[in-house]
Amino acid sequence: MLSFAKNVTPPQERSAQPLAPLRRLRPSVLDLRFTGDPWVVDQADGTASVRLDNFRLARIQTMPFDLPSFNQLLLQLRQWQIRRRFYQQLRDRRAESESDRSSPVAYASGS
Repeated sequence: MLSFAKNVTPPQERSAQPLAPLRRLRPSVLDLRFTGDPWVVDQADGTASVRLDNFRLARIQTMPFDLPSFNQLLLQLRQWQIRRRFYQQLRDRRAESESDRSSPVAYASGS
């Protein structure tokens, strides 16, 4: 038989404030933290499934000739995220080097 541990915090020491709500968020297929590639697969019954590696995320009504364009769109959107992150890092590095060059330099003024 299982025995459960009792609550060791006395009731008067527990907080009367409600717990902070958890933020619910649906992750995006374009989120670069996901490993694997998103892709659209034909199901041969007039539907296709959007997959992330081997995990089916959604099922949609589609025609077979739409699949290449859907896959191309997913690839372009995902690469856009990668390029945007790269260019943002590049801009940040340039701004740092610009601020280093424009830092005030003490010049001796000859009068």
